[in-house]
Amino acid sequence: MGHLEALEAIWGGIEDGPVLEDLSIFLHWIIARSRRYAFSNLFHGMPGMDGRRRGGTYLKGLIGRPVRRLVPELLAGGDTLSVSTGMSCLNSALPVPGGILDGNAVEPFLDRARRMKSCFIGRFPDADRLRREGCPVDVIELFPGPGEIHWDSSHAALEGAEIVFITGLTLVNGTFQEVIRRTPNARYRVLMGPTVPLSPVFFDYGIHLVGSAIIQDMGRMVEYCRMGAGSEIFEPEGVVRRVMLARDPGIVARAAEAPRPGREEWRCGSTR
Repeated sequence: MGHLEALEAIWGGIEDGPVLEDLSIFLHWIIARSRRYAFSNLFHGMPGMDGRRRGGTYLKGLIGRPVRRLVPELLAGGDTLSVSTGMSCLNSALPVPGGILDGNAVEPFLDRARRMKSCFIGRFPDADRLRREGCPVDVIELFPGPGEIHWDSSHAALEGAEIVFITGLTLVNGTFQEVIRRTPNARYRVLMGPTVPLSPVFFDYGIHLVGSAIIQDMGRMVEYCRMGAGSEIFEPEGVVRRVMLARDPGIVARAAEAPRPGREEWRCGSTR
């Protein structure tokens, strides 16, 4: 699983202790519990992933197994359900690192994104906002809409990008390392989305800031997911905490000083 190198480094660092204690599968989200409750987007219709799981959708025999052994098996499954479950399990086994900051991972770079060439890999509301302002922003997508660039044709745009915002989906669809290769001139790379493991390992792979999310109110989280919520889980205050992790002191200081947008100002950077 060479394309999962960064994830392998993360799960390889998990001790054998955490076992999967609970698993809930919803329309858009999968919530797992081992060390803590954590979640992942349920990837629908993603290229490179089989929409049907061999053996059906019943994930029997997972509860009680060590997460360190479970994650590589699930990610190797190659189907949407197994991969999404594997990411949720991995996130649940990771301790919340010290030094995390609250906020949307785009905010520390907003001023720079208004004047520096930027690329969003994935469709983020923040990119729409910047494009409406006339900022030098490109959007790279596997399923591009009007004015967006297809991943296969993104080499020139990414090579010229100084700031790159990267969806967590790249971690599992085989494009993460290629994103790093295609962005040799990037001054800042931001890996973000609730699927992203909250791990400093990414700093060793060319990432400067990690943006993810932590469940704060499991009861309300389950209630919204039961009703089919997608990005709406980010709207009710206190359900999900948006957090950032950085290593560079300058970026840490900028993230600490970034404004804390309210619900109306920032929805979800991405549901991935």
